[in-house]
Amino acid sequence: MTETTVPRPSFGRALAEATRKVGKLHRRALAESGTDFPGWMLLTLLKEQTSPMPVGVVVAEMDHRMDLPEADVLSLLKRTAAAGHVTYRPDAPTPTAELTEEGRTYFARVYAHARTTTDAAGDGIDPDLLDTVVTVLLAVDERATLLLDS
Repeated sequence: MTETTVPRPSFGRALAEATRKVGKLHRRALAESGTDFPGWMLLTLLKEQTSPMPVGVVVAEMDHRMDLPEADVLSLLKRTAAAGHVTYRPDAPTPTAELTEEGRTYFARVYAHARTTTDAAGDGIDPDLLDTVVTVLLAVDERATLLLDS
């Protein structure tokens, strides 16, 4: 009986499969916390700010980060404001959005749950090896950015 060996996948294929599966874990954790990926990205963006963010910048950033159209961003802002997580001032001379205190608390809770869920994918793997993988991924990201910008 001959044994057939399955060839080792390419870097791109292995990365794509790991990304797909960890992404599913992440979206599951977000759903368990009562949000979705666009909501998570909005909370993350606003968490990075120290002052109210102009809505035009929010729209541009959400488009850049995840190709989310303006109408969807505005709907998302209304939805997160209704949940009490964001202060959204569409009628101000310069419309702005920012996290509320409740939103900051919610973000911390969602982040902790999502991080625990996705980190579990690395349980049992040597921490030094995981650190090396992160270093490689950061280098690949940097090189891909250079290639995309050229």
